[in-house]
Amino acid sequence: MPEHNRENFLQHQINYTSISLLSNKIKVLIIGGGRAGFIKTKSFLKNGAMVTVLSKEFSPLFSSLPKENLSFIKDEYKEEFIVPYHLIVIVLEDHKVREEIKLHCEKQYKLYLDGTDFKEGMFVVPCQRSSRAINLSLNIKEGSPKTSIYLANKLINIAKDYDGFVDYCSKLRNRLKGNPLKEEILNFINTDDFYFFFEKGSHNIVLKMFYGGEI
Repeated sequence: MPEHNRENFLQHQINYTSISLLSNKIKVLIIGGGRAGFIKTKSFLKNGAMVTVLSKEFSPLFSSLPKENLSFIKDEYKEEFIVPYHLIVIVLEDHKVREEIKLHCEKQYKLYLDGTDFKEGMFVVPCQRSSRAINLSLNIKEGSPKTSIYLANKLINIAKDYDGFVDYCSKLRNRLKGNPLKEEILNFINTDDFYFFFEKGSHNIVLKMFYGGEI
């Protein structure tokens, strides 16, 4: 019986298609001026997006946010408001208005997030952490924000140990443009074996042994 329960659970797990947006080019409309809207606004601003908040009333919390890349529309929702934006975040209690907004988003091909139930939207905002060279985004399939935070903090601490290696691989990749052995060399260096020599400081010697010359 437990095996059947697990099988049924897995059949209903959510599948994600992950993309990374160039934040400074993204316009986000947050519909809802309460605490939930504040949290979403703060998150998008932190990552460099341009954010507009639409609401008839705004929580005093918004006054603590930086004014750069942030604007407000004090009005009730109208379909025309979603037109200029790439992402729509709906954080309203009014079920009827939420459903109306989602219909408009579908009609105008807007990606939307439903703040009351992430499964009812089209995207979620992952837990994000950054080291000097690495950006990490994490989703829990069934949704557990605190677990995402816990795991993301652990994983980014591990990732930080690879910052120097990532820098080296990225710069080498750029130098290899036009080199007919580019793919072969990149496959060679992105391995545990080569990382071992990188940690020992003998990676350039190893690379010359196999490929010679100045790379």
